[in-house]
Amino acid sequence: MCLLFILIPGLACSQDVYKLRSYHNSQKTRVVLDTETKPDYSTALSKDKSVMAVRIRNIDNLSKAPQGGKFKAQSCLSSVAKKTDGKDVRYIFSLKSCDTPKTFLLAPSKDSKTYRLVIDFPHASAAAAKSSQSTVSSVKASDGKKTDAVSAKTYGVDTSKPLATLERDLFIQYSTVGKDGFRTMTPANAGTYNQKLKELRENYKKAQLEQDAALASSRNSAAVKKTITTKEEVEEEVADTSAPPVPVNATPVARPFIIAVDAGHGGKDPGAIGKRGVREKNVTLAIAKALASYINSNKSFRGTLIRSSDIFIDLDRRSEIARKRKADLLISVHADSVASGSSTARGASVLVLSENRAERENGKILKNHKQTQLIGGAGEVMDQSVGNPYLATAILDMSSTNSRSEGNLLAKEILRSLGSFTHLRKSQPISASLAVLKSPDIPSLLIETGYLSNRYEEIQLNQPNYQKQIAYHIYLGIKSYYEKYPAQKIKSRQESYARTKQIGGKRSVTVKKGESLSIIANRYGTTVSEIKKLNSLKKDTLSVGQVLYLP
Repeated sequence: MCLLFILIPGLACSQDVYKLRSYHNSQKTRVVLDTETKPDYSTALSKDKSVMAVRIRNIDNLSKAPQGGKFKAQSCLSSVAKKTDGKDVRYIFSLKSCDTPKTFLLAPSKDSKTYRLVIDFPHASAAAAKSSQSTVSSVKASDGKKTDAVSAKTYGVDTSKPLATLERDLFIQYSTVGKDGFRTMTPANAGTYNQKLKELRENYKKAQLEQDAALASSRNSAAVKKTITTKEEVEEEVADTSAPPVPVNATPVARPFIIAVDAGHGGKDPGAIGKRGVREKNVTLAIAKALASYINSNKSFRGTLIRSSDIFIDLDRRSEIARKRKADLLISVHADSVASGSSTARGASVLVLSENRAERENGKILKNHKQTQLIGGAGEVMDQSVGNPYLATAILDMSSTNSRSEGNLLAKEILRSLGSFTHLRKSQPISASLAVLKSPDIPSLLIETGYLSNRYEEIQLNQPNYQKQIAYHIYLGIKSYYEKYPAQKIKSRQESYARTKQIGGKRSVTVKKGESLSIIANRYGTTVSEIKKLNSLKKDTLSVGQVLYLP
């Protein structure tokens, strides 16, 4: 067999080949080889394009390097075989209907720490379909008359380009790049952009429908339409997500609702890593930044990022940072993963602190005398209750219960909003024992935005527009919560302060031997339920020496 060799020089250093992966659609089959260092490789293609060989030199893990295998029937490849030669490994690809392959190398990036040797095998049928599509510009209808085909540019849009590309160009047109590298818009440009974006999507849809109608009227419409409109068979590709509205920074009111946004993991802690190399810490930071931008577009809110770069922050410090910034809410953004590697698990979920974990954390606060750090007035009153542990416990339990109650209400609103955009793993909040949620004075949530172990969701979570849409719908949930439970109804730290001060000034009684709640209630002209509510009592039993505060 005569081979035409194409030598591409590289670095002659020892290395490992980690993975051989592939996917295909109606246009091509792509094969990717992941290597530890920049590979020294060469390729060879037979003259009849039936066989292609890829040689990678100086391999350390020859025996463990990925094996060959077969491809699906829809691919233009039939199989690949692994051969070794000294310290080199060769992969022999059997081609059945491929056009000339294209090979290129991708360097490591923030999402993938390996080099990726990429080989694209164009499908011969795709090239033929492209040629067939070009002939539609002049076809004859069934009555023999010549019909002019719809041009690519119809309704003012070029449908030969993907909609996502046109949306990106429109965004660039109306935005500018700031010193921090992020694109922003003026309020005027944002209004114009959102209107133009709506028109673009409507016109693009109309143009596609008109083109389909024109193609259907041609003699060979059936074959051509199948080429254009048949849904691609995709193993690992997901269509790009359309962009949400662009946030415009608003001047906050005198006392805004402060929301701390925590991007999970970071620095030395990458979090979950998907099969394609997408790292949780990068996904969470992108979503957190977008969420903070949407929060800051509302004059009633003000967002603050727990981390704004790729740094590691201890879990205990995250809630402490939120407390120092006097946050009313703490939202921690994460991406889920299944340890078994199963790709079937998918969907977003929202986690809240469990009652058992809340009780344990409250006990630690009292034991370690950390109540002075709490915000909302609880810490101040508890600090003044030295020698009266029942008062401190009652105030801390009240603060913790209120925070968890508000967290559950907020979680339901966010789930309702996320459910209108993406798949939900659970439609109700999930109780969990998580350190980042332990603050008894700040309603806290952890949002799992999807599964990096799911090959489709991994791709989605790595798309900038998908990240922005997730952030936008989290923001809509927060906004809905705030509107349903407005400031005067939310148990904010000012109200908590007033409530705890009120308790601190109440008359009290010390329980004596033989006394019960009913005896004390009758003696002081109140009810058992009112005493239990004021003192956050869950049971009717009392202890001798216990201090009760009276309504």
